[in-house]
Amino acid sequence: MFRDLARTAVRWVGQAIPVPICAPSVRREVILVRPDHLGDAILTLPALRLVRQVAPGLTTTLLAGPWTAELFAITRVVDRVLPVVFPGFTRRPSTDFTQPYRLLVHEAARLRRHAPLALVVLRDDHWWGAWLGYLAGIPIRVGADHPTLRPFLTHPVPLRSEHVAARNIELVRALLRLLGYDPPESHPTANDHPVVWPVDRAAQSRVWARLVAQGIHAPFAVVHPGSGAAAKCWPEQRWAALVDALADLGLAVILTGSRSEQQMLEAIAKTARATPLVLAGDLSLAELAELLRAASLVVGPDTGPLHLAVAVGAPTVHLFGPTRPERFGPWGPATRHRVVRSPLECPRCGDIGPIRPCGVGCMMALSVERVVAVVQDCLSKGLSG
Repeated sequence: MFRDLARTAVRWVGQAIPVPICAPSVRREVILVRPDHLGDAILTLPALRLVRQVAPGLTTTLLAGPWTAELFAITRVVDRVLPVVFPGFTRRPSTDFTQPYRLLVHEAARLRRHAPLALVVLRDDHWWGAWLGYLAGIPIRVGADHPTLRPFLTHPVPLRSEHVAARNIELVRALLRLLGYDPPESHPTANDHPVVWPVDRAAQSRVWARLVAQGIHAPFAVVHPGSGAAAKCWPEQRWAALVDALADLGLAVILTGSRSEQQMLEAIAKTARATPLVLAGDLSLAELAELLRAASLVVGPDTGPLHLAVAVGAPTVHLFGPTRPERFGPWGPATRHRVVRSPLECPRCGDIGPIRPCGVGCMMALSVERVVAVVQDCLSKGLSG
């Protein structure tokens, strides 16, 4: 509580300090800020692509965490990426209260040397990114009309859409209009603004060579049980039961995850009657994308690799508990990407923090039988074709 009060006080003082505005360089550079990890970064891709389509003469620079560097190197939707170790997004505990503000001053000085024309913050509540633009003296600063951002923006934007991908598109449209461009006015949809992920033939070859060496051929399903937020996770025993159900349906099963999730994946594999292949931290992002592209079905919680599966066109089943599918659900056709939502009334709390009074009750309320029924329906309708 003290830290929250101190942070609020620092922001209040910061917005009261006048900062000189920089004269923009002749490059017409715009800064786009997205601090998040894989899933949210993927949901930014349609907005970034729209900027390039509508305003090819702009120089686009993305401030992103090093954790998404590979993603943006693959998709090439901006001219360059400046890595920033955003406070609050490292997924590591911090005891240094001053570090976010020291980094803020450092990054503002770096941006000031760029002399960009405009900045847009592509996260509703990212006050740090808005304050960064203010301290850097960027003349046009766009972001969501959120109370923690509003004091640092020149143009707070009231957003009408609920889905994160659509909100990103609304923000870049507002920026483009301010710069004299004419972006489309229609409500943003996945049909009009899809996530596009390029095919990597070399990665495909490496993936198939590995699968064949392990005795796996099509059809196969990928199950990705892990998440960066423990509150989104389903019990290991239920994942094991799902693995067995997929095997009974005639599919080979591959369990994917990070190196830190290897113990969990091996526990699931050991509990299951079937023998799934465990790939824990073994694949590059490009290889993971091609593995998912080849899958007959991908199943997992609300997490980045499931958004990646949608991006490559794989049929998916998403398990939702504490987060809202209306906001974070698959950005693709509902006929191909299915959501299994907790039957409890509390999922709309949106709380994915480590300390929750209800534990993971919303995820516990998702039965194996319900998930398997949706999986069977997907496979019976031939969505993998």
